Amino acid sequence: DSDAPIVQVGTRALKSSAGYDLLALLCGSEGTLGIITKVTVKLHPVPQHVVALTCNFQSLHAAAQGVSTLITYGIDLVRCELLDDASIKAFNNSSQSDPLPARPTLFLELSSVTEMALQ
Repeated sequence: DSDAPIVQVGTRALKSSAGYDLLALLCGSEGTLGIITKVTVKLHPVPQHVVALTCNFQSLHAAAQGVSTLITYGIDLVRCELLDDASIKAFNNSSQSDPLPARPTLFLELSSVTEMALQ
């Protein structure tokens, strides 16, 4: 039908939980619900330098604030994993490596095309 509406889905926001995920619905429908006529993608250069960090916090709230602060300052997080104290204890019990402090812990990975940007 030539009168079919054109619908724009997706958002520039990092996370959005408002309403149905129409983007995933359309992509997963393999053309049965609609035809994708325009796609906008953001290309990132292959990082030349990568650094991994482990950060311990006194509370889950403090760890969440730490992530929020990194995002606010525009730090590009490649990976961000949060383990609570119970998860760290379980890891310590099953690992042969040196035990980690049983506190909320962030495992971060940052990358950049220049080493100076990671300093």
